[in-house]
Amino acid sequence: MFGQLRQCCVAAVLLAACLSITACERTHVEAAPLLASAASQGEDLAPIQLDRVVFNLERGQQIGTYRDNNFKLCGQTMLPQPIHWAAGKVTVRDEEMMDSFYRALKSANYDVVGDPDALFGNYTDAKRSPEYLVGGRVDFIALDVCDEVTWGGRWKGTQSGLGRVDVTWQVFSPLEGKVVLETRTSGSDELNGGVPKGEVALIMRAFAVAARNLAGDPRFHDVLLRRNHVQTAAAPLNGWGEVPAQSPMALPLTPLFTTPIGTNMARIQASVVTIFSGVGQGSGFFITPELVLTNHHVAHDAKRLKVVFINGTEVYATTLRSDPKRDVALLKVEGGPYTPLPLRLSALELTEEVYAVGSPLDPSLAGTVTRGIVSQIKENEFGQPLIQADASIQHGSSGGPLLDAKGNVVGISQSALTDQGEYSVGINFFIPIADGVQRLGLQLQ
Repeated sequence: MFGQLRQCCVAAVLLAACLSITACERTHVEAAPLLASAASQGEDLAPIQLDRVVFNLERGQQIGTYRDNNFKLCGQTMLPQPIHWAAGKVTVRDEEMMDSFYRALKSANYDVVGDPDALFGNYTDAKRSPEYLVGGRVDFIALDVCDEVTWGGRWKGTQSGLGRVDVTWQVFSPLEGKVVLETRTSGSDELNGGVPKGEVALIMRAFAVAARNLAGDPRFHDVLLRRNHVQTAAAPLNGWGEVPAQSPMALPLTPLFTTPIGTNMARIQASVVTIFSGVGQGSGFFITPELVLTNHHVAHDAKRLKVVFINGTEVYATTLRSDPKRDVALLKVEGGPYTPLPLRLSALELTEEVYAVGSPLDPSLAGTVTRGIVSQIKENEFGQPLIQADASIQHGSSGGPLLDAKGNVVGISQSALTDQGEYSVGINFFIPIADGVQRLGLQLQ
């Protein structure tokens, strides 16, 4: 895009003895002040990520001026040349802009996802989910650029000068599905020494200052500040990609159901929830009056998630513990108390009848119940036990409970073999509940 920024033609001239060169005389571009950050070190701020930048400029719009060192050829001063925007309205996800946004906000004590210095970011920082996405709309650019020449009268191919941008920022919440803040900042910077494509460098540097000024906006800070929020602590991976043994957490054991599942179904459906991480949807279920069990891939490393009950009630949750290798996560839900399901820790028998409950394919299908039998007990690629059953699960069922014939939880829905249309073909896999709670360090009493 920026390759089209400069659209001017410089005519070749013969330099005569009367040529004189003076310093560039710049027109005034109003500089934007640099604001102090509104965030303090150690504050619990929601993670953010720059999602896109839109240049909201018309094709052919003048955005500045080239000043060619005031050439005077036999007493005639060469006229300044305008800089025109040549791209029209453009949406970009430019890596350099992402990096400058990251550095500007990170230096101002904000939690930003996507460390540009992480060589293996796909396995570490980049796997974190931002709670808010930030978009910037560049509405105004002003450049005063000096096109530098040598004392011999040759163009150097470098530019210095002053640049300014005005940016309208929007903060989007994937959990709420809406823009929660719109604000505007400006940024300006100066190049005293010439660099190649200096006009592009000025825009990038001014954008970084505008991002730094976003950090100084109190409204932006207040949207991200988690007040009365419980800090979360998912266990870190060790050098082998495994979660070290987690400290024991004692939990009350809910008495088992003793009557057929049909008599307990209303309570079961009220205890199974749909979980939104901002990047996808899954299921989960209460194991205590305030704790929900689900898959790690449903929680998706997000600290804050939305939990929706079958009656439509919405609350929020935070991740307390997580084990990526076993694919289990424990969430703490705001409010309550809620009704937990009983956990049966004894092993299943082959051909035993089981039921899966969850929100397959779409949140409107929350509380869907399917029935099957235990086909076999096998191991996954890590040597961990898996329950194979033909109780059908689909996308969105992940994290929901697998129940025995009385409605006691015996497993956690995890995955299914699918056809080319990505629908389950009847071979479905579940994490044994005893192994899932053990991997999270939960001790049921």
